[in-house]
Amino acid sequence: MNRLHHLDAARALFLLLGIPFHVATTAIMILSPEAPGFREAPAIALSLSLIHTFRMSAFFMLSGFFAAMVREKRGQGPWFADRLIRVGVPLVASVASLAVIQYHLKVGLSEQWAGGFHGLPLAFEHLWFLIVLLLFVCTFSLFPLRWRSAGAPWRNALALRGWRALGLILGLALWGALLAGAAYGLELQDNEAVFDQQLLIRYLQYAPAFGLGALAWHWRMGEHVFNLPLRRTLPLALPFVALHVWLDPMARPAFGLPMDIDPMWRLVDGVASQVAGILASLVAFGVLARLASRPSKVVAFLVDGAMAIYLFHMTWAMIAITLMARLLPTSPMPVVQWLVISGLVLLASAGCYLLVRRNTLLALAFCGIRPQRGGATRPARA
Repeated sequence: MNRLHHLDAARALFLLLGIPFHVATTAIMILSPEAPGFREAPAIALSLSLIHTFRMSAFFMLSGFFAAMVREKRGQGPWFADRLIRVGVPLVASVASLAVIQYHLKVGLSEQWAGGFHGLPLAFEHLWFLIVLLLFVCTFSLFPLRWRSAGAPWRNALALRGWRALGLILGLALWGALLAGAAYGLELQDNEAVFDQQLLIRYLQYAPAFGLGALAWHWRMGEHVFNLPLRRTLPLALPFVALHVWLDPMARPAFGLPMDIDPMWRLVDGVASQVAGILASLVAFGVLARLASRPSKVVAFLVDGAMAIYLFHMTWAMIAITLMARLLPTSPMPVVQWLVISGLVLLASAGCYLLVRRNTLLALAFCGIRPQRGGATRPARA
């Protein structure tokens, strides 16, 4: 298979989109009282809802694709050891350091977070994705190394060809309905106050994305799945994305709608969000295939630094929002504030990456970069 350069751009973009997302959610959901104007600004509300719709589904679809590819090429043992280093070491290092720092910053934003995680001074926030990714790695390691090639009906479904696409959409819709129904019936909560429940929900929520990514490799369909024609994906995605945005509590207040919806609509949103997440991801991959079809030094830098930049950004976001609340308690331009702060957080986080990669121990801890013989380092790619 030819190298898909736009997937390099996607790997960096889908993590880095978390920066504007978390800057805004920190200002709205963590800061108390919340930053004036952020929740009511349509540009911020729509951006948050759209980013949240596809970003992590796309990330885990890529994770499944690369996991299947690297495991098949390197073998089960080397692949699993590489994943433990690339994902597990940054997770442990971040929990031991950044999670503690973030806890104190979070309490400074609002005293309601003083309880921490089961009484411990830890704030996981964005770190949940590493735990879920490790769970997917462990789950995937139980499957056979080589899979049989799929028949035409299955391949057509994955490529959204003809009426077979309906089968994939119905399967995703059913999964979303079951997950939403179980979450409501068992009173599961998707928030850090009950972190174990949050992890369970998100593991199940993104399992289809990881699985579809793995299938795309094993069925040798990466060049098709990650570059589907927009005329095929957009018409399918738009209705589900629009429905999810209309029901999304992050978007509704900006359009004068009540944030809470009744249980029946939650079930509908569970269906819409599950389908929208996959279809919108395929749209995003198709757009990137047209915009980033060649190698780029900027993309290469962001790919190598995406892990560290993402790990550090939440700390900087909390610091920036704390300063904003003190220096600019009111502002008529929340969108400008949001964009400026997001840019500054990106720069500060990239600076942290440039610093830690110079030290062998810190590079391993926050970048997953393994030392080589002779003291050099190399990225633990894919």
